[in-house]
Amino acid sequence: MSTKSDYTEQEWEGLLQAPVMAGMYIMVADVSVTAMGKEMAGMLKAIQAQNAPDAAKELVSAVVADIVAKSSNKEKLEQPELDKQQDPKVQIMKILKDDLAVLDEKATPEEKSGFGAWLMTVAQATAEAGREGGFLTIGSVHVSDKEKTALAELKAELG
Repeated sequence: MSTKSDYTEQEWEGLLQAPVMAGMYIMVADVSVTAMGKEMAGMLKAIQAQNAPDAAKELVSAVVADIVAKSSNKEKLEQPELDKQQDPKVQIMKILKDDLAVLDEKATPEEKSGFGAWLMTVAQATAEAGREGGFLTIGSVHVSDKEKTALAELKAELG
């Protein structure tokens, strides 16, 4: 099992931003102004719920504790700048993969897999939190086809 002390400050910051990047990946897949607030709230709730497999519980708990501490201190998590000229999904996926690469060398395979599974719960909760499509919620769905595709892409990348 890895702990915060196993990671450099930059590596740790990457792990802190990973759940937000997973949620953002879903949000940019099907941008909806009306759903964005609910999706953000769903993402934050899922992060704090810490529904991670046992192999990653300690790592996820430490990551969430730091996210909550930063939030309590009114510190912002460093968010990467996205190039408005490029596809945001491509950029977010690259950032997420770069942030998680450190787990290959510092975490056990089970811990890495568990951390990825936790990120998928965050992404799924983000997708399910808002409603897309329809008119005045008539004909709308919780998870749009674009979000389903984004979830599948994320799952393929996270393993």
